[in-house]
Amino acid sequence: MKTYIVKKTTAPVTEQSFAQAEVAHVDYSPTWAPCVCPYHMEARVLYTDDALYVNLKTDKDLLFAHQNLRDTPVCTDSCMEFFIAPDEDDEHYMNFEINPLGTLYVSHALNRYEIKFLSDDESIFDIKSVITKDEWQLSYKIPFSFLLKYFKKIGPKMRGNFYKCGEHAHIPHYATWSPITCEKPDFHRPEFFGTLSFEKEIPCI
Repeated sequence: MKTYIVKKTTAPVTEQSFAQAEVAHVDYSPTWAPCVCPYHMEARVLYTDDALYVNLKTDKDLLFAHQNLRDTPVCTDSCMEFFIAPDEDDEHYMNFEINPLGTLYVSHALNRYEIKFLSDDESIFDIKSVITKDEWQLSYKIPFSFLLKYFKKIGPKMRGNFYKCGEHAHIPHYATWSPITCEKPDFHRPEFFGTLSFEKEIPCI
């Protein structure tokens, strides 16, 4: 099982802040993927006393995005995803899935069949999707106050995974950080999540 160290920083969290974060390479193509993922993706996560901060980067080539409404299937577009289970004693997790338009799909789930969509205003996540000539980059925050609405506690170790996918993209593809070895396509498999550990003191939560 893979382990990622979430380093502590101070707000405001900038691109320079993320340069100090550990890098998670999303480069495992499951056996059921139609091809080895042709795109390189990197994930970085930091935390302050108030929130987790997430930064995801991938190649720009052939970006594909049609979904523009909240909680529509952005996984069919070019998509970068972060699944997180902040309470080790709770089997539930949250999945944050976002396409190049910044369209968010977020839910509180037990598996792919037992999912609860959330009514929280997405402005709390401060989603930024930036496309340059070389790459597509996403950044957003996950306030601890938001997580504590759905989980009893956070840390000191969390479980999670990072994903790159595009079911209807020009080159359909799937890739993960922590390997998934199930036989059928399914990212909603928390038993394959890796470990995310806070670097220093845990926030008072």
